[in-house]
Amino acid sequence: MSASRHADPGPRGRRAIARPGGRELKIASDTTYPPFEFVDPKTNEIVGFDVDLVNEICKLLNCKPKIISTAWEGIFAGLEQKQFDLAASGITITEERKQKFDFSDSYLRYGQVVLVRADEERIKSKDDLKDKIVGVQIGTTNEETAKTLVADEAKQLKRYDTFDLAVRALLAKDVDAVVIDSPAADGFMAQNPGKLKIAGEPFTSEDLGLCFPKGSDLVAPFNAALKVLKENGTLDRLYQKWFKEYKPGQ
Repeated sequence: MSASRHADPGPRGRRAIARPGGRELKIASDTTYPPFEFVDPKTNEIVGFDVDLVNEICKLLNCKPKIISTAWEGIFAGLEQKQFDLAASGITITEERKQKFDFSDSYLRYGQVVLVRADEERIKSKDDLKDKIVGVQIGTTNEETAKTLVADEAKQLKRYDTFDLAVRALLAKDVDAVVIDSPAADGFMAQNPGKLKIAGEPFTSEDLGLCFPKGSDLVAPFNAALKVLKENGTLDRLYQKWFKEYKPGQ
């Protein structure tokens, strides 16, 4: 269905936003990545920052979001085959990915960090990982970064299908550290109070965006909606909700 246009009631005669015309959008998401997206154990529903974000966008654009839980590697294969309309899954915008996919404007800037157990004394920063066993999620920018931080990739990197599994391995002392994005590190620390900490400071600066198949007609309207959400404070409110106030189990 082609995008339709409707009048935008925004202030000062803001120009009309192209809208997807009420269609259902299939949205891929790796739902093992709190607080971006995860399954609430109380309700068994998929919740999180990205979920709220696409819900707010679809309110503006008159679309119906359908979140489809998808393994990380399956997200990109599915987008290439146009099985999904977009992906909302804490996806870093990289030049390599932009060769195959279209991205929205950035909705969050973050840094990668080293996550360790709370009692870890040997690791103070990324510079202490040269001889350590490091867990990562396969296919992520964190994996690419971790390759540069260890002396022997084959022996020292342990790759997992999800970050949840990498963090479980950390807690079980199967790995010494996990290289992960800072908001996700905060999410896992909240889920495991007193058991984890961040060693050192964030050591990259990267942008997250919504990811679309090449040539998608949704990029422009989603960018227009993101602009509105940034200007009216909704994006700040969602960040406060999920990265500052959210406490698992409450």
